[in-house]
Amino acid sequence: MSKVKLSELPNDALLSYEDAHFTVSPGELRQRIEDGEDLVEHTWYVASEQRWKPDAKQMLREYIEIQYEEMYEDWDDRAYDCLKQEHYDRIQAVLDKAFSSDHATKYWMLDGPEVIID
Repeated sequence: MSKVKLSELPNDALLSYEDAHFTVSPGELRQRIEDGEDLVEHTWYVASEQRWKPDAKQMLREYIEIQYEEMYEDWDDRAYDCLKQEHYDRIQAVLDKAFSSDHATKYWMLDGPEVIID
């Protein structure tokens, strides 16, 4: 994996480390280190913000497959026959409303280069 110096990062970059529950900008990280926080012991990475989105069709597919283990042969085909696009759309609308906030949908991936604290 590539590496980048903290001093070379733009201040709008997001930084974090494995198992952290927060992100910081390069400026915030420098300030927190200067303030005496013990943050240099971690391996920092450039992070990217992600957003999880529920998928009604996938959720129903997985549910039917789990239930099929306890049912009779070809039951899954009959279950799929019962579901029309309008059903998926209605369920998707409910899921979209339920998960409309950032509370459980926003997360960060440590998919950027490792940050060298300089």
